[in-house]
Amino acid sequence: MVLEKHNYDYDLKPYYEENKGKKTKKNKKLKNLAVIVFVGFLSLTVLFRYALIYQKSVALSSVEAKASEIEKLNQQLEVQIASMSDLQRIEEIAKNQLGMVEPDKGQIVYMSVGKQNQVAEKKTDDENKNKTFWGRILGLLVR
Repeated sequence: MVLEKHNYDYDLKPYYEENKGKKTKKNKKLKNLAVIVFVGFLSLTVLFRYALIYQKSVALSSVEAKASEIEKLNQQLEVQIASMSDLQRIEEIAKNQLGMVEPDKGQIVYMSVGKQNQVAEKKTDDENKNKTFWGRILGLLVR
C-alpha cells in the first residue's frame, strides 16, 4: 500500500491580508467621501463669495445713481444761486418789493480809517508768531 501523494492547490491567503483588504476599501470610501465633502464645501464657499460680490455691486450701482442725482441737483442749485446773486436783481427787489431808496448826499457819512490800526494789528500778529512756547507761557504768567 503505497500512499499516493496528491498535490492539492490551496490558494488561501493569510488572515491578516484579508483584513487589510477590507480596511483599504473602507479607507478608500472615506477618502472619497472626504474629497466630495471638501469639494462641496469649496464650491459653496465660492458661490457664497460670488453672491456677496453681486450684492456689493448692486449696492455700489445704487450709490452711484444717487451720487449722480445729487450732482445734478447741486448743479441746479449753483445755477439758482448765481441767478439770485445778480446785483441788478437784488437792487430791483430792494427798490420794488422792499421799498428801499438810494441815500441822499446828506445821508452819506464818510469815515477815514488810518493805516495805523492796520500796522498795529500786523505788529501784534508778528510778535505772537515770533514768541516761543515758553515765552507765551511766561507772558500769560506776567499779566
